Amino acid sequence: MSSTGTADGDSVESDGIARRASGRPKGADSAARREEILAAAARVFSEDGYRGASMSSLARSCGLSLTGLLHHFPTKDALLAAVMEWRDARDLALLSGRDREEPRGWAAVERLVELVRHNTRQPGMVRLFTTLAGEATAHDHPASSWLLEHHRLAEAKILRAFREAAEDSRLLPGAPVESLSRCLVAAMDGLQLQWLSDPDDDGSAMADDFAVLVETIRERWEA
Repeated sequence: MSSTGTADGDSVESDGIARRASGRPKGADSAARREEILAAAARVFSEDGYRGASMSSLARSCGLSLTGLLHHFPTKDALLAAVMEWRDARDLALLSGRDREEPRGWAAVERLVELVRHNTRQPGMVRLFTTLAGEATAHDHPASSWLLEHHRLAEAKILRAFREAAEDSRLLPGAPVESLSRCLVAAMDGLQLQWLSDPDDDGSAMADDFAVLVETIRERWEA
């Protein structure tokens, strides 16, 4: 995999997940160390799944002893929950515009295309979500409640955008906003699965395909 350097000496591989540089000072602050652990754990979970990843292999990937990893995260469930919250926070920051004004209405719906395009540059993170989402459909899986909440929050954010469009008189009456919100989330998940399952698919069409769906919805329901 190709990699590029970061300002703090870490490297970012082509899957979008950062690796810890061997020369990083041992005294790096705890927030940065936590970030390193979550990035490394995300890589292992994306490759091995939750059930296939052991705490020992996770510790090795983080450059820690098992005792050291348990100091930060006492159980594999706790580490998994932290990784998924970290992943969702990254996506939320992108959707919210970070330092830019948060998009509203149709602009917020269109921001989803930017998220899908961003995901084509981080296959490791997408594989993490897809792998765990497949496992977490089993109700006894530790990520089951996360997956349910993840979809609910994603749908709620899109639903809010549609309601903002209605408040701004830019949505036609009778628009099935709940169904549209669910379909957009399902389309994102499905396109990612198709991309990852096809070794000849470089992801270049995924964002374009999703943009077609968003454009079609907007043409049909924008006032």
